[in-house]
Amino acid sequence: MIGGSRFAFARAREATATLLALAAVSALAAALIVGAAAAIAGVETREVRAALSDQLSDRGRVVVSVADDASAPSLEDAAAAVLGAHGVARAVDIQSTDEGIVIVPDAAAITAADLPGLIAALADLPDALDDATDARVQIAGGLERTLRGIDEGVAVRRGPTAVAVGMLGLVTAVVVGAVALEPVRARHTESLLLRARGARRRSLAGLAALESAVVALVGAAVGAVVATGLALLLTLPAAAPLVVGAAVVAVAGVAVIVAAIATARGVDRRSTRAETIARAGTAILLAVVTAVAAWQFVQSGTPVVTRGDGAAVTDPLVAIAPALVLALAALVAILLATPLARLLAASLVRTRGVLPITPLRLGGRRPARHALPIAVVAFAVGTMTVAGAYQGSLTALGDAPEALRVGADVRVTTIPDDVEPAAVAAAAQPQTGSMLVRPLVAQGADTRLPVLAAETSQLGAVMLDAGGTIDPAAIGSELTPPEMGVPLVGGDLALRVIAPAPPAEEIDGESVEFSPTAANLQATLVSTSGQVLVRSFANARMETVEDETGTYFTVDVDTDVTETIEPPSGDWSLVAIDAALFEYYAGGMGVQVSATSGGEAVDLSAFTPAPGTPGAVSVLDDGSLEFMPAYDGTTTPATRAIAPGVPTVAPAALTASLADSMSLAVGDTISLEIDQPDFEVDIEVAEIVPVLPGTPAGEGILVDLGTLSLLSPAAIVANQAWIASDRPDAAAAAVAAAYPQTVVLVADPRSGQNAAGTAIAFLLAAAGAAVLAFVVLALRRSRGRGDARELALLAVMGLGRRRAGGVRTREDLLAIGFGVVGGLAAGAVTAWFAVPPLVRAAYGTIPEAYPVPLVVPWGLLTASLLATAAICALIVSTVRVPTGLARLLREDE
Repeated sequence: MIGGSRFAFARAREATATLLALAAVSALAAALIVGAAAAIAGVETREVRAALSDQLSDRGRVVVSVADDASAPSLEDAAAAVLGAHGVARAVDIQSTDEGIVIVPDAAAITAADLPGLIAALADLPDALDDATDARVQIAGGLERTLRGIDEGVAVRRGPTAVAVGMLGLVTAVVVGAVALEPVRARHTESLLLRARGARRRSLAGLAALESAVVALVGAAVGAVVATGLALLLTLPAAAPLVVGAAVVAVAGVAVIVAAIATARGVDRRSTRAETIARAGTAILLAVVTAVAAWQFVQSGTPVVTRGDGAAVTDPLVAIAPALVLALAALVAILLATPLARLLAASLVRTRGVLPITPLRLGGRRPARHALPIAVVAFAVGTMTVAGAYQGSLTALGDAPEALRVGADVRVTTIPDDVEPAAVAAAAQPQTGSMLVRPLVAQGADTRLPVLAAETSQLGAVMLDAGGTIDPAAIGSELTPPEMGVPLVGGDLALRVIAPAPPAEEIDGESVEFSPTAANLQATLVSTSGQVLVRSFANARMETVEDETGTYFTVDVDTDVTETIEPPSGDWSLVAIDAALFEYYAGGMGVQVSATSGGEAVDLSAFTPAPGTPGAVSVLDDGSLEFMPAYDGTTTPATRAIAPGVPTVAPAALTASLADSMSLAVGDTISLEIDQPDFEVDIEVAEIVPVLPGTPAGEGILVDLGTLSLLSPAAIVANQAWIASDRPDAAAAAVAAAYPQTVVLVADPRSGQNAAGTAIAFLLAAAGAAVLAFVVLALRRSRGRGDARELALLAVMGLGRRRAGGVRTREDLLAIGFGVVGGLAAGAVTAWFAVPPLVRAAYGTIPEAYPVPLVVPWGLLTASLLATAAICALIVSTVRVPTGLARLLREDE
C-alpha cells in the first residue's frame, strides 16, 4: 500500500464528507433492496397462507396409516427428520393418531420460501417412512399436489416482481456508482501528483478500491440490518440471508468497481479522441444490449421461462429489459441536453439580461456536470410512470380474467346423466337467471376446436362480459333463432303413431304375413325462451321367449299407439319429429304420425324432410306424416321431418384468433365434424368476438343449443348449468348441498388479489428511485471549491449573491427539466411494451386472445410526478453563494 496504513487513514480523513456520503447512500441502497425483498416475500407468503386456508382436509394434509404393530413415534421421528433435512420442519405440524401420523402446514409459520423444500420433503417421505418401520405404510392426502399448484402460481407472479427489482437494482447501481465517483474526483489532483512521483496506476486503483470497499460494505451492512429489523417489526418475513448477503456484496461491488476504474483511467492523461470513441462505444453497446433484451422480453412476455426439463427459471436479461430501456432513455436525455440547451441559448441571443440565457449557456457547455441529476430524475420519473401504468392496468382488469375462466357467476359442471340440468339450475338460490350448456369438440384440420352449445336467448342475462370485452346480449340476439315450429295451443302434445301391417305375400304357395314397422320416435319442442325439450318413445317392445328350442327375443309392435308429452310451463312449439328403426329392420310400410294439442289437431302438412336425412318423409292426405326409415346395414339412422322456419345452418360466434387461423369472415359457412355424439353440421359465422368465456384458453365456437339439437341426428343433452346471481357463493353452496356429485365453479377473488400484490414491487421501485434521486440532489448541494469559486466570481462580477445563486439554481432546474421530460418519454415507451405482458403474467391464466389494456391513472400519476419534480426543484433551489468571496478568489495566489 502506498505510504502504509497511516497514509490511508490520513487520506480518508481528507475526504470524510464524500466517504460519509458513500456510506449513507450504500446503506440506503441496501436497505431499499432488502426491504423490497422482504415486502415481496410478505406478499407471496400471504398468498400461500390464503391458498392453504381454503383447501379441503384431504388436499391440505398428508395422512400416514400403518399396521397395528407399527410404531407411530418412530414414524413421527422419521417424518421430522426428513422435514428437518430440508429445513422446513417449522413450517408443518406433525400429529400422532391411533392410525398413524397426520402432517398439516402451520398456517402461522409457513412462508413462500418453504414451498420448494416442503415439496421435496414430501416427495422423499415414502422412502424415509419405509426405512423407519417394517410395517406396510400407506400415505394418503393431496398436500404435495396442492403445494405444487400454489408454488407454480407464486413462481409465475415472480416475473413482474423480477422486473420491478431490476428497475430498482439498476437505479441503485447508478446512484451508488455516481457517489463512489465523488471521492475519486475530489482526489484527482492528489492522484496525479502521486502518479508523477512514481506511484503505479495499479496501486492507486487498489487503494481507491480498498477504501471504497470498506466504506460501502459497512454502510450496506448497516442498511441491510436496519431493513431486516424493520421487516421483523412489521411482521414481514425477513429476506433470505442469501438475498441480504447478495445485496450487501452487490452494493459494495459497484462502489469498488467504479472507484477502481475511475482512478485507473484518471491518473493517466488520455486523448480526447480516445475518450470520445470509448464513450460512443459504451453508448452503442448499451443500445445493442437493450435491443436484444427488449426483443427477448417481447418474445417471452415475462422473465419466468420454462426450461427443457419443465422447471421454471428467471431469465435475468429479460428481467432487466425494462430497466435497460429506462437507462438508454436517460442516456439519450443526457446526450440531448447539451444541444438543446445551446439551441435554446441561441434562440435567446438577443436577450440582454443575464437570465435566462446564462444558465442555458452554462448548461450547454458542461454536460458532464448535469449527467447524474438528469439520469436519476429520469429514472425516478420513468419508474413512477411504469409503476402507475402497471397499477392502473391491474385495477382496471380486476377479477375479469377469473370471471372469463368461469364464464358466469356460478357454473355447474359434470352433471350426471340421471339428473336434470334444469333442476340443478333451479336449485341455485338466489339467482337472477340460468342457462343450460353443452360443451362439445369439433375436429379441425390440425387441432380440436371447442364448441359451446348454449341457450343463447339467456346469454345476455347469464354470461359475463369478460371485463367489457364482449357484449353477451348482442351475441345472443345474433345467435338466437326466430320463432319457429308449430305452436302447441293446448300446452301438451299427443303423438299418435300408426304402423300399418304389410299385406301378406304368397311364398311357395303359402301366405306369409309380415310384422308392422317397429320404430323409435322422437319429438323435439322449443319454447319461446329458447329452451329445447326432447322426448323419445317407441311403438314396440322387445320380449324374451323361452321354448323347447331355447331362448330368443321377439319384437311386439303396437300398430296404434299414442304418446302424450307435457312440457314445462310456457309457450312451446313442435319443430321436429324423428323416426328410426327399432333395433333392426322390421316391416316395410313405415309409420304414420299425427299430432294433437289440447284436443285440436296440429298441422303437420308443412313439415319437410331435413336436409341430408336418410329414408323418406311424405305428407298424407289427412295431414299426417309418413316415415320410411332407412337401414344401412350397420346402424339405424333417424329420419327427420322439420317444421317451417327451422334453420338448416347454425349461426355461430367464433373467436378472432380461431377465425383468423381458419381464414373465416362474417357470413362464411363451414362444415364441422362434432365428436361425441358424432355428426356433421354446417355453421355460418354470424359474429367474431375477441374471447369466449367459459372455454379452455378463451377460444372456441358458440352456437345455440336448440339450433344445434335440431340439426343433430343424435340428442344433444346439456350437462352444464350457468347461473347468474348477485350472491354467487350462496348460490354455489345451495347447488353443492342439493347435488353434491356435481362440480360447482365460482370466480376466485384471490386471483385478482394475488395479481394486484405484484404491484407492491413496482411501487417500492418507484419510491426507491425517487428517494435516491432526492438523496443525490441533496448531496450535490455541498459544492466543491471549484463550484464555490465560480459562484463567488459571478457574484463579484456584478450579479451579487442573490442573482449568482439564481443562475446556479436555474442551471440545475434545467437539468431536472431534461430529466423529467426524458423520464416521461422513457416511462411511456416502457409501459407501452412491458406493462400488458407483465399484467398477463401476473394473473398467469389470461389466454393470449384476451386483450389486456394499458390503463394509466392520470390523476394520481400527475400528482405524483408534480410532487417529485417540486421536491427536486426545492432541493436545488436551496443552493446559496458561500461567504468569504475575496478569500475564495485569492486561493490561487
